[in-house]
Amino acid sequence: MLTRVLRAAAAVFAAIVPRRREPPQQRGLGPAAEDVIAAVTLPPPSRPVAELSTDELCTAWRRSYFQLLVARDAPARRSTVQRRQDYLDEIERRDRRGFVRWLHSGARAGGDPAPYLSTKR
Repeated sequence: MLTRVLRAAAAVFAAIVPRRREPPQQRGLGPAAEDVIAAVTLPPPSRPVAELSTDELCTAWRRSYFQLLVARDAPARRSTVQRRQDYLDEIERRDRRGFVRWLHSGARAGGDPAPYLSTKR
């Protein structure tokens, strides 16, 4: 149930958040920011989410937030939202109680669920 609510919220967020159309170079962000954007816009790993360690899963969750923020088109946003759904599903599958603790603590879209999880895999 909670996962469905989060999925719906992520989809709504992806649909309504305005996106800048111009590339980062034209926004005057500078070389350091461009390096960060390049790092977070790499395609998601081909490794299945279930094979990630819990630490890797939590790191991927946090990085995917920034990937969503810099996604340049609807297919990229859709792909990122789907991957974030997969991360949430796997976190919930591994440690439902920790997942619920994280949600009740006021979980944020870019927040770290790791401190609430007891499953180390």
